[in-house]
Amino acid sequence: MTPPRRALTFLSTGCLTLSLTGLVLAADIPDAADACLKGVAETTPSSDFSVIEDGKAVKHKTTSLEWQRCALGQTWDAKKNVCSGRPKSVTWDRANRLIEAQTKDGWRLPTGEELLSIVERCHPSPSINPQVFPNTQGSLFWTSSIDSGGLGRVWSVSFFKGSYYRPGKAQNGLIRLVRGTMKSEPPQ
Repeated sequence: MTPPRRALTFLSTGCLTLSLTGLVLAADIPDAADACLKGVAETTPSSDFSVIEDGKAVKHKTTSLEWQRCALGQTWDAKKNVCSGRPKSVTWDRANRLIEAQTKDGWRLPTGEELLSIVERCHPSPSINPQVFPNTQGSLFWTSSIDSGGLGRVWSVSFFKGSYYRPGKAQNGLIRLVRGTMKSEPPQ
């Protein structure tokens, strides 16, 4: 979980070399404000995220959660800064079986509250920052939150509108993995 290393070297009179490592520059994730509707402020600006794991994941500074940038089934292409491939669209039960292999590194399905924390409300579908989470489909994404009021239903988040839904477990959805513990109160 260490940030990618960047090395900057400055040479002066030939006698001194200064090297700075371990820096993550804000330019690692480009600003996405140009994707917002005119006059609407970003709710999840790129500056709220730090790149970790060579770009495959990000840390959300507001919540302290770490997110995989690509949906399960996609792969991170560091040269192009995109998620490539097609995400797996699976039932909730199948999603839980697929992520069992990921749990050794702490990755898991997010709760509904956690997944809603990365919804971007400044532009239409997909309702997510396209620089932080590139090539995200405006589809349902599964959560670990069971709907106590509906038999066989689970909470999910649709990134088409950025809304909460209660689909049946037999419906297909996508998977974005998270790890860590959400801060109880985000900074004001």
